[in-house]
Amino acid sequence: MADAINNLSDADLVRLGQTISTALAAAAPETYGSTAAKVTALDALFNTFKDGVGAQQAKLAEAQSLTASKNVFRAGYVTGLREFLNVAKASGTPRSDLELLGVPANGGVPLATVPQAKVDTSKRMTHKISWGDVEDVGHKRRPKGVMGVEIWVKIGDPAPGNEKDCVFLAVAPSSPYLASYEPADAGKIAHYMLRWRLLDGSTNTWGETVSATITG
Repeated sequence: MADAINNLSDADLVRLGQTISTALAAAAPETYGSTAAKVTALDALFNTFKDGVGAQQAKLAEAQSLTASKNVFRAGYVTGLREFLNVAKASGTPRSDLELLGVPANGGVPLATVPQAKVDTSKRMTHKISWGDVEDVGHKRRPKGVMGVEIWVKIGDPAPGNEKDCVFLAVAPSSPYLASYEPADAGKIAHYMLRWRLLDGSTNTWGETVSATITG
């Protein structure tokens, strides 16, 4: 029974706790060989856990909202920067001056492109990680010159500061990628970092870290 409880997802454990609290409120503590003090203590532990789950979900929702806003701002900047570069080239700015800006040469990976990921948690102990070019909204394409996407993961909070905090999962040539976990990881948060791996073996800038609960 203890293992079965431990393998419950956070949402399932909250539902179980609510059922238990309702049942205990309707019966004398002696029915379960307990006391009023022990029932009160159990309810306090449940409420603390439930509040923690709610706080976590609120933070994840806030992070998703901030990521969406950031992507809009990024797209605006990239559009404006490309327009600036096109005007500079059209006005005859010397190549030497353009190179001082550090913009990748034509034929390389598109300017500042990064993979944008999302995680499907609908299957137990499995994350389906999908991605595409952040500038190619709605499509699962990789930029020209890219062989695939590197996927790194850190299990548990806090979120990783860089890839040194993570474990390498794979270089996936196409979306999606399935990451499977053990029962001991149920309820934990998986933080994913993705970046493009180029055909020459080099790598590009990291995309936004995405986080998801491992459903038990």
